[in-house]
Amino acid sequence: MREDMFGNQLSTQSEQTVGAINSFIESYIGFGTDFLPIFDASDSEPDCAIAAAYAALLGIFMETPEGREIARKYSVRAQEGMSKAKEREQLFISAILDLYDNKIGNLLQKLRQLVIEFPGDLFSAKLAQNSYFNIGDDKTLLWIADSVIDRHKGCAYAYGMRAFGREQSSMFDLAEEDGRRATEMQRKEPWAHHAVAHVMLTQGRHGEGIKWMQDLSNEWDDRNSFMFTHNWWHQALFYLEQEDFDTPLKLYDEKVWGVDKTYSLDQVNAISLLWRLEQLGVDVGDRWQDISHHVADRRLVNDQPFFDMHYCYALARGSQTEALDRLVVGMEKMAHEAPDVTRKSWADVALPATRGFIAIAEGKFDDAVRWLSKARPRFQEIGGSHAQRDLFELAWVTSLLEARKFEEVRPVLEARVNFRQNVPMDARLFARANGRT
Repeated sequence: MREDMFGNQLSTQSEQTVGAINSFIESYIGFGTDFLPIFDASDSEPDCAIAAAYAALLGIFMETPEGREIARKYSVRAQEGMSKAKEREQLFISAILDLYDNKIGNLLQKLRQLVIEFPGDLFSAKLAQNSYFNIGDDKTLLWIADSVIDRHKGCAYAYGMRAFGREQSSMFDLAEEDGRRATEMQRKEPWAHHAVAHVMLTQGRHGEGIKWMQDLSNEWDDRNSFMFTHNWWHQALFYLEQEDFDTPLKLYDEKVWGVDKTYSLDQVNAISLLWRLEQLGVDVGDRWQDISHHVADRRLVNDQPFFDMHYCYALARGSQTEALDRLVVGMEKMAHEAPDVTRKSWADVALPATRGFIAIAEGKFDDAVRWLSKARPRFQEIGGSHAQRDLFELAWVTSLLEARKFEEVRPVLEARVNFRQNVPMDARLFARANGRT
């Protein structure tokens, strides 16, 4: 019997399998890139169900029809070998099978069980955090981190996880404390860097945030494309909110867009930054053409409402009419057929918001206000972080301004200005609401 890097028993005697599993675990939690050895390990030891489960998960992560076929192959192998696996492994395998089958309610239940019964399994805890993050459940996000921290007091990743959970629960001082602690324990902990950046952005500490991220940016170069582009996206937001628009455009071109133009989260980072700049009156040139082309080429959409709400605007701005029509038809289908956990998010949030965003792209701001008024109170349900969802809040605010609904938008902007004083972006928007340019 062997153990993984966190001391969890593995039903294998193969050092190759143990090494591949540990590489997979650390790459996932630490946003690395060493995932592929899990395929060879499972093929070399097909009776090892836990290795097959990790391989199936990698197939799901690929976000392509080919990846789904890979996931199907290893899911079958994992299911066939479950009887030889340990109790923790069986529960984990069962959760991955639910993920493959899009049984989200079952997945969430089993991930909670893993956190409770096997707190030593930090990989499952991280997967659980990501899964609950996708449905906007900040309370459980923090509960997960709190539940496993005692078993991982020497692990920087655990403090990074708790830092983000605390930040999303508005425990800003404690979140920053955890993020800084994780970075001191292990400088290459980009999720902790990111959690502290969230705190500083939320509190309007832009100068500190720029220095914090710049000083740590050399630690992101060998991380996966999402983490690299997302942390640079955060850096761009600090400049953008100070109304330095040249720097975010430069970061967009050099750091945010272009690492992996096919990957969903890279596309979301790029769309979010470009759209924010445009909402603030910046001419972004022909950049929508390239990104909309890559979004239109996606073969798997309607995976998460949060993603589709970004895709729709890029497709509309890039005049990708056929792809946009397919996206919306798929969203309408999800509004009726999605798992119970997410069905209302598709029907009551994502769809009306998408129609509002399309209206924005068409310059029909009264229509945008009408649609977004239905979705805005429930943006939390579609997942994403507070900082990410602020894109949708800005879309709402700028639509009200363009529709000249100043009485309605003024209290919203006054609250922003009072919460984060001395943020030029907020002050400029508030001035527009008061009839000043």
